[in-house]
Amino acid sequence: MTNRLWIIPALICSASAMAATDTIYVQASRGSFNDAAIHKLFSQSPHLQSELEFSGTPTNAFQRADEQNALAFVAVANSTIDGKLVQATVDAMEQYQVTELKGFITTPIEMCVLMNSKDVASEQPITLLASHPAALKQINGWKATVQAKELEVPEGTAAAAKKVSEQELPAGTAAVGACVLDSAYPDLSIVARGVQDNKNNRTSFILADVAKRDAPIDEEQARVVLQQVIDEGIKLYGENLQ
Repeated sequence: MTNRLWIIPALICSASAMAATDTIYVQASRGSFNDAAIHKLFSQSPHLQSELEFSGTPTNAFQRADEQNALAFVAVANSTIDGKLVQATVDAMEQYQVTELKGFITTPIEMCVLMNSKDVASEQPITLLASHPAALKQINGWKATVQAKELEVPEGTAAAAKKVSEQELPAGTAAVGACVLDSAYPDLSIVARGVQDNKNNRTSFILADVAKRDAPIDEEQARVVLQQVIDEGIKLYGENLQ
C-alpha cells in the first residue's frame, strides 16, 4: 500500500457488513464523554452495536484496531478548541490512516455533577469538587453557586467518579464529568446537569477502519488529512447532531 494523504472513499456500512460481535476500540475510558457519544451513535444506528474496549489515547485506539482488524472510535473536533481539531487525534493520524468511515456523530458535551448515593440520601452538602483540571475550569459559573473546594484528578473525569463511587474521598465530595458516569458507577447519583459554562460545546467523533501508514507524515499533513476525514463524515452522515 502506498503512503497517501487522502482517504479511501468511504461507504456507509450496512447492518450485514458489521456483526454485533465485532469489537470497537474506543478512545478514553468507561464513563467518559466518548463512552456517552458511542452509545448515542448505537441508539441511532443499532446495527453498529458492538463490544467496546476502552483504549486511552487515540493512538492506542488506532493501534489496537489495526492489530485486531477491528474499528476505532475517537474524537476528531471540538467547538471550543482553537482550530477545532483534537490534537491527540492529529498526533495519531501521523502514524495511522482512515481507510473507511463507518459512522460520524457530533454531540453536545453536557457536564454533570455526581455524588455518592449515600451522600445524596443523607442530604450531604457539596464541600469538594473532584475532576480533571480541564473539566474544573469549564464550570466556573456553577462553581460560584456552591463555593466548594477543588481536587484535581489528572487521571481523568472517570477516575474522579470512581473515587467518589467507592467513597475514597471525604463525604460531601462530588465528581464532575459526563452524565453517563452514573451508568458506569451505579453508586453515583446525578445532582446537577448542564453545569458547563459553554452551552454550545460540541464534539465530533468518527467510527472507522484504520491502518498503519507505510511511513509517518508530519503534523501539518496530519491536520489536512484529519479535516478531510471530518468533511467526508459530514458528507456521508451530515452533522448527525444528537
